[in-house]
Amino acid sequence: MSLISQVPLGDGVPPNTRNAVSVSFPTWEDNIGYEKGDPRVLNRMKNGYPRFFIARSIQALAAYFERRLALPSESAMLFPSLLAAEQCVVFIRDQVQQQQQQHKQDSSTACYRIPGPGQVRIVQHVVEPSDRKAASQDAMSRVPEAHVTIYCVLFPENLFSLAKQYWQHTGNGISPRLAEYCMRIENANDECEQEAGLHQRSNLGGYRHRVLSGTGASAPEQGESAGSELEVSTYVEERFGRNLDPKYAAEMKLALRRRIAGALTEGEEKHGTQVQRGVAGLSAEDVFLVATGMSAVFYAHQALLSIRRGKSICFGFPYTDTLKILEKFGPGAYFLGHGEGSDYEELERILKRHALTPEDPILAIFTECPSNPLLKTADLPRLRELAIRFKVALIVDETIGNFVNIDALSYADIVVSSLTKVFSGDSNVMGGSIVLNPNSRFYVPVRLAVHATAEDLIWCEDAIFLERNSRDFVRRVNEINCNALAVAELLQASPKVANVWYPKFTTPSNYDKIKRSNDATGYGGLISVTFVSGERGSRAFYDSLLCCKGPSLGTNFTLASPYTLLAHFTELEWAAQYGVDANLVRISVGLEPCEDLLAMFQTSLKAVPDN
Repeated sequence: MSLISQVPLGDGVPPNTRNAVSVSFPTWEDNIGYEKGDPRVLNRMKNGYPRFFIARSIQALAAYFERRLALPSESAMLFPSLLAAEQCVVFIRDQVQQQQQQHKQDSSTACYRIPGPGQVRIVQHVVEPSDRKAASQDAMSRVPEAHVTIYCVLFPENLFSLAKQYWQHTGNGISPRLAEYCMRIENANDECEQEAGLHQRSNLGGYRHRVLSGTGASAPEQGESAGSELEVSTYVEERFGRNLDPKYAAEMKLALRRRIAGALTEGEEKHGTQVQRGVAGLSAEDVFLVATGMSAVFYAHQALLSIRRGKSICFGFPYTDTLKILEKFGPGAYFLGHGEGSDYEELERILKRHALTPEDPILAIFTECPSNPLLKTADLPRLRELAIRFKVALIVDETIGNFVNIDALSYADIVVSSLTKVFSGDSNVMGGSIVLNPNSRFYVPVRLAVHATAEDLIWCEDAIFLERNSRDFVRRVNEINCNALAVAELLQASPKVANVWYPKFTTPSNYDKIKRSNDATGYGGLISVTFVSGERGSRAFYDSLLCCKGPSLGTNFTLASPYTLLAHFTELEWAAQYGVDANLVRISVGLEPCEDLLAMFQTSLKAVPDN
């Protein structure tokens, strides 16, 4: 593929892609403007990273439900399952109570008023075509469900930020494609009722919504009609979705689970070859699909908490929401943010201390291999030895390393991953996975707990895209490995560059302990870099890059981002304590011709001042 020229501010990345996972911030200043809420940036945003920016289709469906179900001054958050909605309600109430306690201790801190009975409640709403005309508005025309149930959490609008925290941290909200499907059906139902002169809904089920907790709903209003945009969106989704039938979603999910387990690759399907994880007894039954990568972290943590309560230990500087999950959804966590050196001794001290108090156990050690954005690899054999000795679980996020390059599962009890990233590559669908090590001492109780806790909330159309995108996963990883190594070596050789973080250069001995030995393996596609000239250098380098620029990673196309600004804008000093520089530029290298990539990065290096 060729390099994608700069995408206009606020447009989706990749361009001309409905449900694109990233959004374009072409300049350094655009990223700062986004974080500061600058109208110049926000008013241009047609898209955003899905867990941080509520997709327009989801916003439209939420507004539709608010008009029909909510009281004045109420907002809605939409979920595809009752459990996810109930967890949101619990999270809102817990956070309000915690802030009330903090306010009692320090009156200068802000706090929310504790909501009264019924003020935070769940309304179940059934979406189904009311007649054949409405059914024809299903763009895929073959969605297997007779109806779709959406669980709408309603709450005072001043609590929206708390509801969005749950939605962002857990990744369990409805997907944009599901929202589009529901909106098409609802609009078509409204049109049918208007034509029939009805004042109330006349669906086959007898009712369309009911309150599951609390009371109250507002009077209904008429919705917007479905426009000619349906034909265009239908064509685009079916054309680029390779005309796959959603009724095969279950088969697609089984193929995904097999592929993740290492039992299926494009090569095996065609030529009978295999890429194995190297863990005896592993099967597709040990793989669980969830809606997003953060859902995988969330459910793994929740499953362990259902077995026993205890604090976790986050080893190394992780992706921002991972630490938030460990801190907010349970007894809390220890944070060893450097993930090297004396942190190993501190980890052992914490484990020893808690081993002396059985009533206050350590639940698990969480780590990323490699970490985001510093690409550090923990010493997994050492962590494994400590986990066994102190009888705690070891959970590894292998998103950046991925199972083609590294063998994390031989050491971990649970491996989690974001399928949104390089596994998909096309940056147009989200998903996550949880893989259990069948040889773990915790296998039986953890398997039962994950079965009881984790929900596969991947919408059928999303499963189709995810399966198709990932068929050539191994080949793409191999090509990206080669391209990224060349780019990393180019940056490393420049006198203008202060630091290059890349697994080959950062804690290489630890990475090599878990690196696979087959021909496809390498160091992944992620690189982070800072410059001798500090912020001036980072700005000049970033602004001059002629590639896509925005959040996310693991894309088939090269994607750059000032990661620290976007992930830690309100806590830059805190992040700097762990070596995460405010001026860091993170680069996710893609599949473009290597010579084109090197030429682009050489040009951008020329724009960087010497000091």
